[in-house]
This record gives sequence, structure tokens and C-alpha cells, in this order.
Amino acid sequence: MFGAVTRPLSTAFKTQQMKTLATCFFFLFATLAHAGSAPQFALADPNDIVAQSFLPGHDFEVGMTLSEVEAVISRKYAHWQKTENREAVKAKQDAASATYTESISLESRGRSPLSDVYRLDFTSPLSGGVLYSIIRDVKFSHLPKDRLASDEWQKTIARYWGKPYAAVGPDRDNLAQAIFFFNGAGVATARDKGFCTTIFGEMGAISRNASDDVEEVIAGIEREGCHFFTEARAIVGERGLLVRTASRRTDMLSYARDLAARASRVDR
Repeated sequence: MFGAVTRPLSTAFKTQQMKTLATCFFFLFATLAHAGSAPQFALADPNDIVAQSFLPGHDFEVGMTLSEVEAVISRKYAHWQKTENREAVKAKQDAASATYTESISLESRGRSPLSDVYRLDFTSPLSGGVLYSIIRDVKFSHLPKDRLASDEWQKTIARYWGKPYAAVGPDRDNLAQAIFFFNGAGVATARDKGFCTTIFGEMGAISRNASDDVEEVIAGIEREGCHFFTEARAIVGERGLLVRTASRRTDMLSYARDLAARASRVDR
């Protein structure tokens, strides 16, 4: 159910899911979001206990290098279980492995929450090997006192990220989902004709077989303000208490530029 959240961007695109996002949940979030100018993306306030329980904090930020991330881990996450992975990637479907990408998973297990996991994904060395995706996945304990109420989750997301670009749920699997797009300045992108979700879907095909189309996608991301993709998911249990949450922040532009760098290497 949460598989797409815990995999890197190249395997996480689900075009059909994006095309069928319902609007009922969108209107609920809309009533919670503040009116006025477009909201700006915000990381969890260290003094906000609710936000700190499930949203990514200030420790990791997109654009950080691997060495910068490693330094943070050494200072603040030394007691977490760390798993590193390096994966050879192809610039094009029929090309030999041209480069690689790296990822780091950090996991803390306990009684409350049962598990707290960060997944950090980096671009290939061809574009600097920088952090482009941050995912935090939290599983709450079975005790009601340790769980977050779904309305608190919604209010917190609306307070930090404003009105979602699209939202849906809870569905038959009790999964609720809200997605947001922010431009390069961190300002929320207007919800207009689903352009950003279309770009999001197109990147799925491009990531599997990098081509000249990636330059077109990069131009669209910059023009339409789809720079950052942000997602919040939750599994809602009995009495509206959350069983699990996942929050993702992805720098789509950095990822697309990395795809372009891979394709360029093959074309030389």
C-alpha cells in the first residue's frame, strides 16, 4: 500500500493513480487552508509536537551533498540503523550501465512509534550526486494514546503546505493522500488543468528510457512551477486514528536534470 512512497522516484510514478485522484478530500483540505496569498512550503517547526511526529524536519534538505548528509547522520542519527545502497542505472534502455545512484535509509524502532524511517535518494554523480528526495515513513503503535487523529493530520498539513493540488481518500484501503507542487521559490503552484500531475506522469516513462523528451519536461517544470513535488499519505484506522503516515518531498527539476545528464552522456 505504501510501496510507491518507499521507493525512489524512478519507480514510484503511477500515472493512472494521478489521473483518477478524487476531489472530495481536496475540498476538506481547502476548508482548513488559510485564505490569501499562495502558501509557501515549510518544514516541521521544532516546537510543533504534532508536526514533528510525522513531517520531515530541518535536518535533511534537498540539494545537500552525500558528505553533508553523512555529517548530519553522524551528529544526530548515529543510533539509528543505517542502510546504504548503490544502484547502477542505464542512461537509456539499451545502453550499458553508465552511472549509479545512491540512497540511504535510516530506521529507528521503539514502542512509540513502532518505527520511524527516513529514505534519502541522491541523483547520479553526473549531476552532482545531490539529495533530491526525502521520505519519512512512520508506523504508530497500536495504543490509541500513541496515535495521531486524522483531523489533526489534515490540519497540520494544511497549516504547513496550504491547499493541496489534489487529494483523495480515505479509500477502501483506508488510505488518504494529498499532493502539492511548489515552484523554485517554495510558493504553492496554482491548481490549473492538472498540468503538474501530467508532467509527473510523463517523467515515469522518461525515467525508464531517458530521451530528448526530458528537455521538454524540464522546460515545462520551470515554466509551470512544478519544481517540488510534495506528498502526504496516511492509513486511517479505527475511530479516525492513524496507523501509518508517509511524507515525501521531491525535487523534480533536479531529478529531470539528472536524467538529461545521463542521456547526454550516452549521446557523446
